[in-house]
Amino acid sequence: MKAIVRRGKPTEYGTPGRMVTEAGFACDTLELPWKDNQRGISCIKADSYNAWPWQSPSMGRMVIRLEDKNGRKDCLIHNGNFAGDQTIDEDHDGQPDNFTQVHGCTEVGQGYGNIARPDGKGRQFGVLSSKDTLALLIAHMGPGPHTVIYVWGEGCEP
Repeated sequence: MKAIVRRGKPTEYGTPGRMVTEAGFACDTLELPWKDNQRGISCIKADSYNAWPWQSPSMGRMVIRLEDKNGRKDCLIHNGNFAGDQTIDEDHDGQPDNFTQVHGCTEVGQGYGNIARPDGKGRQFGVLSSKDTLALLIAHMGPGPHTVIYVWGEGCEP
């Protein structure tokens, strides 16, 4: 099955997008902002990736694994809420100002909101209903292999 992730404008709170499969399943996405494809702090390069459902040993659940490509490894589509820019430290306390639960992966969900951060430091923009959305996406796509194509929306390229 083929899915397209159309990304919006990157912000310090992540890069929102929309995933649509050729069979009609649609969900929202959230990734790190674009930082020249740097491992751990950037969303991945816009390109076509082979993908398949995979039991992640470190996460203890099914995710969608993307092929290693363009100098990046271990990129997944998984559940999570936050994808904040970890390079911003405006108060100079040595800690990132934004919270993230990804390091180059893509989170899926339905809708966005201002969500309480698990570190107790207020609220932050994030994707909602992620765990349920991931389960629905994996069931919808089936065992694979699949193709996931990442593109920038018109006028949204960094």
